[in-house]
Amino acid sequence: MPFFSVIVPVNNKVATLSASLECLYRQTYRDFEVIAVDDNSTDGSLEVLRQHEKAGLLRLFQLGPKEEGGYAARNLGADKSAGQWLVFFDADGIMLLDHLSCFANDIAHNPDIEFFVNAYQKMQGQRRLSYLKAIPKDRLSRFEALSAFARFDFIHINGVCISRERFFSLGCFPKGYYRRSGDVYFWLKVLCEVNAVHYNATVTSLWILKHEDLIDDKRYFSGLPPGLNFLKEYDYKLTPSERRQFRQVINRKVISRAVQKKKLGQSVRLDLKALTLTGMNIRLWLHAASLLVPQPYYDQLRSRIK
Repeated sequence: MPFFSVIVPVNNKVATLSASLECLYRQTYRDFEVIAVDDNSTDGSLEVLRQHEKAGLLRLFQLGPKEEGGYAARNLGADKSAGQWLVFFDADGIMLLDHLSCFANDIAHNPDIEFFVNAYQKMQGQRRLSYLKAIPKDRLSRFEALSAFARFDFIHINGVCISRERFFSLGCFPKGYYRRSGDVYFWLKVLCEVNAVHYNATVTSLWILKHEDLIDDKRYFSGLPPGLNFLKEYDYKLTPSERRQFRQVINRKVISRAVQKKKLGQSVRLDLKALTLTGMNIRLWLHAASLLVPQPYYDQLRSRIK
């Protein structure tokens, strides 16, 4: 039985797939399996995966034509996994050689923790963007983890490791409900459920930013902001101090979504109305107020308050 199961969802990633898999195979920690799940690819990705499967480098599964999406692919991979710990890796990312060894070392020294996070860094082209180490300690209480998440996205899907048992006890990724950002709300759910989180400030994965990362599909923004259902599910379970940080996380994501809607020329009235007043701070108020500025002046104002 492998220690780690690395789940790789693949949907039309032939341009980056081989390079991403290669950095995975070169990990210094060797006790892991690779599970690739093809999500109805049409660009030759499936053929590449079959070659790797034939070489004994991975196990390959396919989603049915009526079931698609990265979350469904990750859930299927987790279901087929044999490892005690689950690691997720997108087929267009970069995993540095010590990614799994950092997790293995942290798990060995923190046997009571079920959720581990390694730092990640964004890349644009061949250039790494600046990285702010904003979390001063390794072991985070629920309050400390929620406080960090209220400030910025310190969790990225390529940089997490969760016990297989805990992943399934929380219901897996919410496939079919979120068009995007379902993993973000799953991490929030994890933070509300576990007593402690381990954070390693060592950067072990790189997130390649692409133009297509910008959301231009207006269907994504229909209805109320996702994540508001979490207020009903978890608000009453938290202490007053945890609750305030929890609400700040929700508000930050609601405003982030509203910013993208504003750029597309859509109304943000419902988003602003959904904000929880007890989960606001000065920075969130400034961002919310900027959304009321007429479009011609909006971008200039936003650049000043980032």
